[in-house]
Order: sequence, then C-alpha cells, then structure tokens
Amino acid sequence: MSERRLSGLSRAEQEGALRRCQADYDAAKARLAHVGFLCEGSLAEIYTCCRNPNCRCADPARRHGPYFQLTWKEAGKTMSRRLSAQEADLYRQWIANRRQLESVIRQMQAVSRRVGEYLLADMGRPFQGPTRPRPGRRSDV
Repeated sequence: MSERRLSGLSRAEQEGALRRCQADYDAAKARLAHVGFLCEGSLAEIYTCCRNPNCRCADPARRHGPYFQLTWKEAGKTMSRRLSAQEADLYRQWIANRRQLESVIRQMQAVSRRVGEYLLADMGRPFQGPTRPRPGRRSDV
C-alpha cells in the first residue's frame, strides 16, 4: 500500500496496519451504496389533551393521537410540520438513512485519521487535524 515505514513498526506490521485500514475504508464505502433517500430533522409521535374535562383524553392513557410531527432547522429557525401516518413512515426511513450515512462518514473519518497518523509519524511529523470529529449539535434536529 505505501512504502513509508510507520514509526515503531516492522515492515510487515506497517503493511498489515495499512491493509486493515484500507479494508475498513472499503467496507465503509460499500455501506454507502445501501443508503437510501435522506431527510434532515426528527420525527415525533405526539399524543395530546384537549382539556375538555368530559373528554376521554382527561385520562392520560387515552389521549388523542398519535399525531406525527417532523421538525428541522432551516436558516437558523426551527420548522415543524404535521404528517399523516403514511408520510411519517416514509420520513422515519429517510431519517434513519441519514443517520446511517452520518455513522458511515464518521467511520471513514476515523480510518482516514488513523492512516494520516501512521503516514505522518513515519515522516516524523504529528497529525495536524482534529483529535476526533467535531462535537457539534445533534444532527437529527
């Protein structure tokens, strides 16, 4: 894979480590092919109370619903829309696909970082990138 020596490892160990990284990366790329349509946001199943004391929903176990609500960020604002049960099923799958994609990307970043550390260490240089993926906002909102 690479002729550079990884610091502290024998030639066979270096080649093995780089082959494992390449295999991990290839496996992650293959998982990308199975990701379907995507949607940003999150889906909530909501049960409500109409506050009529004579209504069945006065009992918390018998509230109205389920109602489905899709929520996402757009231009810094939180947006929400009510969905039918059939729409909610579609969006649920699309959101799961997006989360799967994000997971695969995180795995690819981790493998890339390991390879970068190996190759740069062999050159006597430290890896200059982030120590781990950026801790960010939750991506499902």
